[in-house]
Amino acid sequence: MKFSVATWNCFGMGQSIIDVITHLRAPFGRRFGSQEVIEECGDSNVLCIQEILSRESQRFFDGLVQKFFPFAVRDNNKFGFISLRGSGLGVGTRAKQRQSRFMAFRTRGISWDKYARKGALYVQLEYGDRLFDIMTVHLQAGKDLGARAVRAAQLVELKEWVSTLGSKERPFIVCGDFNIQGLASERKGGEYEVLTSALDGFSDLGADTDLATYHPHPEGNPLAHAFEKQSGPMRIDYIFLRPAEKSAALEVSGFRRIFDKPLGDFGLGLAAWASDHYGLKATFEI
Repeated sequence: MKFSVATWNCFGMGQSIIDVITHLRAPFGRRFGSQEVIEECGDSNVLCIQEILSRESQRFFDGLVQKFFPFAVRDNNKFGFISLRGSGLGVGTRAKQRQSRFMAFRTRGISWDKYARKGALYVQLEYGDRLFDIMTVHLQAGKDLGARAVRAAQLVELKEWVSTLGSKERPFIVCGDFNIQGLASERKGGEYEVLTSALDGFSDLGADTDLATYHPHPEGNPLAHAFEKQSGPMRIDYIFLRPAEKSAALEVSGFRRIFDKPLGDFGLGLAAWASDHYGLKATFEI
């Protein structure tokens, strides 16, 4: 029996001050109407999305739920104490959700992230006769020392959540946008070691393929380049797996990058890219 999980930062938050405050528009929001995007999102048993922060992106996710996913949960992203936006996290599944829980980082972000409630969304799924733990996360963005310090503290909290909610008798999949560089050439001595230490016992399913998920360059992802012109290719989106210790093995039968090419059936220019991030999809054999 096959079971697939996809993770994708949909770039759903407006970038202008007006769009941040009103929560109405996502950058080049026409991309959410692409049938190619809709069908790829609906192709997995579990879809984990980050940055569902504008009304456009929320309607997009809700449309996916109505069409593909009988079980789903997402943040309502309403204003909170010292926050202009929520976590932007959502999970849609074909498998029954036994429970779900939002967790906001106690460690508040810096820059624009200090106005968000970044954190994690946990769901426990029933698929066939098996139970699975799934968690999608979104960590502090940025490359400076302040951002790195915030992420280090957030990883401590993530480790606590995994320990509290998980069980070694159930497979645990943790995925999302970690904003931590994981390309092989930059792993040693960097934040990647802190990340893998926090998720001790988990395997980084994209480590061997070593494909960038964020490439803000005209020859990489022009949509990302339009908003960030100084960064090189980065592998910052991940799917991690911790198999159950006692039950039958969960074998990885496929792993690929999605949304890494311009959309073939929709528009021209920057709206022809699904997001500033590429997504990831893992397929498992139960």
